Amino acid sequence: MALYTLLGVGLLVVVVTGIATWSYLQTEQGQKLIEVAKQSADWMAEASQAPGTAELRSAGCQVALVSEMSEAVDLLAMLVSDEEREREMLAQMESAGSLQVNLLVLCTLPRKSPDDPDCGGLARTYETAVPSAPGGFFLVAIRQGDAAPSCQGAYAGDGSLTESPQL
Repeated sequence: MALYTLLGVGLLVVVVTGIATWSYLQTEQGQKLIEVAKQSADWMAEASQAPGTAELRSAGCQVALVSEMSEAVDLLAMLVSDEEREREMLAQMESAGSLQVNLLVLCTLPRKSPDDPDCGGLARTYETAVPSAPGGFFLVAIRQGDAAPSCQGAYAGDGSLTESPQL
């Protein structure tokens, strides 16, 4: 009898949670959340298959993403709900020079290992794989579990460092 009561309560919790979730997803805020999740997933799928990502993964990136800078900025604007915070983040990116290049190259490194690549090495890897990167690229490498990037910089199309901002 106790088992049936426990199962009944569990089923009731699942049903109530399902109804509450469905109700929330019908609201304007819920629809925005669905749209952000869909666009984020689409962006990640496309960015992870871009030219140069396989080479970056071979060079040590667990996750490698390459995207048009404008697409990354648009996604960031969708993810940041506070307009003041969004303006501040975009101003920081612009002052760092990251909006003056066409591509954003992101690399997630595993936890500390003795043969970790640095931004210069990753930039050379990307430039070798995609020698026609128009207008240069902004590379960010971040180690899993760290809040701040391990390294970052704006690179010319030939892989040479043009700017090394601190955000």
